[in-house]
Amino acid sequence: MVGKAEVTANGQGRREAIVQAALQCFAEHGVEATTIERIREASGASTGSLYHHFANKERIAAEVYLEGLRDFRRLQQEYLAKAESLEEGIRALVHANVDWICQQPEWARYLFNHRGVLETAQSESLQAAETSQSQKQFAEWFLARMPAGQRLRWPQDAYLALVVGPVHDYARHWLAGRRSTGLLELREFFAESACRALRLF
Repeated sequence: MVGKAEVTANGQGRREAIVQAALQCFAEHGVEATTIERIREASGASTGSLYHHFANKERIAAEVYLEGLRDFRRLQQEYLAKAESLEEGIRALVHANVDWICQQPEWARYLFNHRGVLETAQSESLQAAETSQSQKQFAEWFLARMPAGQRLRWPQDAYLALVVGPVHDYARHWLAGRRSTGLLELREFFAESACRALRLF
């Protein structure tokens, strides 16, 4: 007899396989040209299993987007856990962004270029929640290490944009083939620039 935990694990594994297969299909053929049958074949899922996890292609496309945000947040959490000072934390955030984009270029392209899939699937609120969790994760870490009595002069979102905005802007062009210098080669440049922008040294 198969235990409940094993069934749950198998179900989660199948869901992840569908998401990964969909990402590859979208990268190779585009979101519009990819059919749900193509995703089913690529994932090895049965029709029943696919529709059990996702009602339609629009829901799959939205889940690919949301899972990309979650995957990045897991790496960000891992990096921040190793940082102690404010400077280390800023560098950790930049490093997490650079490393994740370089490790997951197809997912990064998808996040940069296909936010519209959330609107189609009516999943904007889920995206807002995922983004909020990522920002909250860093904000809580950052505020806990600020000198006693010191307050942020500007909104937290503005500081976060100052840290990761340049990385994302360069990454968009690099992923599109419009920048010859690899993003990973500029990892420390962006980290140092972020620290200087926040006047950490």
